[in-house]
Amino acid sequence: MKVRDSFMINAPKADVWTVFMDVEKLASCVPGCENLVAHSDTEYEADMVVKTKFMTIKFKANGVLVDAVEGEEIKVEMVGKPMKLAGLFKAKMGILLEEASAENTKVNYEMDLQMTGRLATLGDILMKGTITKSANEFAENVQELFEKEQLK
Repeated sequence: MKVRDSFMINAPKADVWTVFMDVEKLASCVPGCENLVAHSDTEYEADMVVKTKFMTIKFKANGVLVDAVEGEEIKVEMVGKPMKLAGLFKAKMGILLEEASAENTKVNYEMDLQMTGRLATLGDILMKGTITKSANEFAENVQELFEKEQLK
């Protein structure tokens, strides 16, 4: 399943890049991300909780920063295994930052998600809606992070 979308952040592109490259700050914005452990600057693992319309799924997820073009583009790969369901997911995600203005950044993202086992039986439509909802929540959380930083 492929998902492609974008959202705006009211912050300069360089500031958005800084947050996206800080795994701990970024994790605080990801809906359902718990217990993040950074093993290096490019590898991390986390417990994730994903809420769909019908159930809550807990995952152990491992992520790798595959490539980064300074200030422009990030490529990440994740593998996750549900704790109580058979199956797993693999996700490849690309993020491209685009300067919309001096104080606004457009975040373009593309995700290729593959699921196996019982996880796959949830279906693309249900998961696509969940991903879109999570992406919107993530965008709101990143914006909130910038607003809190400005108040300091």
